[in-house]
Amino acid sequence: MNKFCKNCSIDPDSHCFKKVSDKDIVIYYTKPGASKMYKDKEGILEHIDNMLKINKKKWICVVDGDDFDVRHATEFDTGMGIIDLLANKYLPTLIEIKIINPSWHIKSVIKFAKTWMEPEIFNKFKVLKDRRRSILEFI
Repeated sequence: MNKFCKNCSIDPDSHCFKKVSDKDIVIYYTKPGASKMYKDKEGILEHIDNMLKINKKKWICVVDGDDFDVRHATEFDTGMGIIDLLANKYLPTLIEIKIINPSWHIKSVIKFAKTWMEPEIFNKFKVLKDRRRSILEFI
C-alpha cells in the first residue's frame, strides 16, 4: 500500500516520484513520461509533498526526460504547481534538480519557465545533455 497518495495505493505507476537513495543526501527520481496519471495535478502534488515532508536531509531530484512528450509538456499548470511547492516549502533543503535524457519538449518547457521562475529556484536546474544517462550514476 502506497502511503504517499490514494492513486498510487491503487496503482503504483500512477505517479513517478520515488526515493532511490537515502545516504548523506537523499536522491529522488522522477520520470514524468512513465506516469499513468500525468494529468492528475492534485494527486501529483500530494504525492510529492507527502514524500518530501518526511525528509529532513538535503536532497537532489533526478528528472528523467525519456518519453516526455507534448502531452506532458501541455500540463504546464502541474509543472507550475510543483515549482511553487518546491519554492515555498522545500527550497532550503533542495540542492539541485538534475535533468537527464532531456527531450526537446523538456528543454522548451524549461526555457519558457525561465521567464517567470524565481532565479533562486531556476538556478537549481541542471540539464545534463551531453549523453544518455542512467539513474544509477547518481545513487
